[in-house]
Amino acid sequence: MKLRQNAKELVLVEVSGLGFILGEIRYNRQTETVLFALEKAAFFDLYFPCAVIYDQKTGPSVRPHVLTTMTTSSIRVQRSMVSCFVLGPDLHPSLARQYSDLLDSIMLQQQLLSPPDGEDDPDPDRPSPQGGTRVVSIKNGKDKK
Repeated sequence: MKLRQNAKELVLVEVSGLGFILGEIRYNRQTETVLFALEKAAFFDLYFPCAVIYDQKTGPSVRPHVLTTMTTSSIRVQRSMVSCFVLGPDLHPSLARQYSDLLDSIMLQQQLLSPPDGEDDPDPDRPSPQGGTRVVSIKNGKDKK
């Protein structure tokens, strides 16, 4: 049985060489906690990484990190490269709101760019099912005898 990541939490991390990164850390709630993933695991995945930039006039602002343009899912961070982290409940509400708004706008753009349901091309690598229906009516079987 493969354990899946079934919990997520917003976290701000300072990664050596990357600066302050805001993203979602995902973990398996049955076998670990968010603190375990951040403190004990050798690596952890950070989904939709965003850079946090501080401007003296406008304050902190959240912008997609350049790594976001290079990946479709997550980045893997080596725990030994993390200087500090702040969990979601301790984050300033404006940072969490900016991140949420940014994530919502990206998801909306992806929905607009993807074809409507039923119009997308079938996967060419997946073979099409052969033969007829697999549901056999019991009535039809009795009528034949």
